[in-house]
Amino acid sequence: MPAKINHYDAVLRICVDECRVGSIQGRVFSRRLTAPLTFCDVGDLLLQLEEIFDRQNFPQAFERKRTFGDGWEPMDLPLAPSLAEGMAPEAVAEAAGQVTTFELYVITRRNTTWQGFVDWLDGSPRSDYQSVLALLKLIDRHLLPFVQGRRH
Repeated sequence: MPAKINHYDAVLRICVDECRVGSIQGRVFSRRLTAPLTFCDVGDLLLQLEEIFDRQNFPQAFERKRTFGDGWEPMDLPLAPSLAEGMAPEAVAEAAGQVTTFELYVITRRNTTWQGFVDWLDGSPRSDYQSVLALLKLIDRHLLPFVQGRRH
């Protein structure tokens, strides 16, 4: 990624297509990618996003991960070498999930976790988070009405 990338260019548009108790599935759109990234649960989403951050070095990690051995294999991700080669801004802006859609901004990665904010695209106010755990709680709380609606 070029050094001039900023947090607004690096936004991750999360499209939730399926939502069940304790599980979400969907796609991620971003100018950082050449094609949508699919995820089968929230753990898969977090691992893939962390890999994107590490490989593109944005936001830069404040601590380096240690590994023991040669067993690490990089994930097959549709990473764009530059924003100019990534998804078109219009394609990202038009992407929508079947259940809900939100934009994830990861501003820093201090203390081996993420800090940033979420823009809910359904009119709910922006939510700040200081850790991945806080982010997971925000997402869970926001998706709860969708899960409850399916029970009725």
